[in-house]
Amino acid sequence: MGQTTKRTTTVTVDLGELKAPWQAWCQAHGITPSHALRNALRQAMDRRATRAPAPRSRVTPKRERATVRMEVHLTASELAALKKMAGHEGYVPTKWVVAMVRAKLTGQPQVGQPELETLARSNQQLLALGRNLNQIAKVLNSTPQNRTALRVEVITELSRVIQAHTKKVSEVLRGTVARWSLQ
Repeated sequence: MGQTTKRTTTVTVDLGELKAPWQAWCQAHGITPSHALRNALRQAMDRRATRAPAPRSRVTPKRERATVRMEVHLTASELAALKKMAGHEGYVPTKWVVAMVRAKLTGQPQVGQPELETLARSNQQLLALGRNLNQIAKVLNSTPQNRTALRVEVITELSRVIQAHTKKVSEVLRGTVARWSLQ
């Protein structure tokens, strides 16, 4: 009898409910499951090895007016889906595409009208809360006997956090409506 040596290049994977669809896919493509898996692994490893982080363009405060046109050809179903998604997000289709491109180029968020309105309301509420906290802090500073109930430092820190958040939200709001010069 010949001695059987175990192959050291074999990997056993429990595919569970994926086994039948995987075998069907392989058969439909005329490829063995082993060969298809080797190809998928090669592609995944090649992408990982060569994929650098997406280059981002820097955004400068200099405003730039959008004047350059670009034509994009879509299928009828793609255009219908784009219109539906853009409308859902508070955009007209052209502005949705522009926002998507800007977000990809800069890595900065782009928001539609519903988000702008929500952010503006958030800022108004935070500013009102900050004013109330400032009033509480003034009362506590003027009446030292009340300091045991609330610590002034805690209220001051809350006010600082709220102001920082408000500033950040304001910058996002300004950034979404302004045009930029990309470098």
